[in-house]
Amino acid sequence: MSSHRERLKILVALSDKLWEDYDNTVISEEEYIRKMNLVKKEINNGFIKTLEELEVFTSELGYIVMSVPTKSFIYGSEKIIINKN
Repeated sequence: MSSHRERLKILVALSDKLWEDYDNTVISEEEYIRKMNLVKKEINNGFIKTLEELEVFTSELGYIVMSVPTKSFIYGSEKIIINKN
């Protein structure tokens, strides 16, 4: 899972999870803003090139990434789940 599109899909899922955690008061506004700025910077600049680097990045933000295969007609289709670490 190292294509730009797949990494972007995970970063978008991470930003959605950050919003969900902020909205449910799991993280503070300051923490949300700080982490979202890092995610936006990565989406815009694309410094992360491998899945391993992406896993380190999400871990440093306090989250883990899980890919779950889905029943779909599209080969390689999977659901990305982001959980608080």
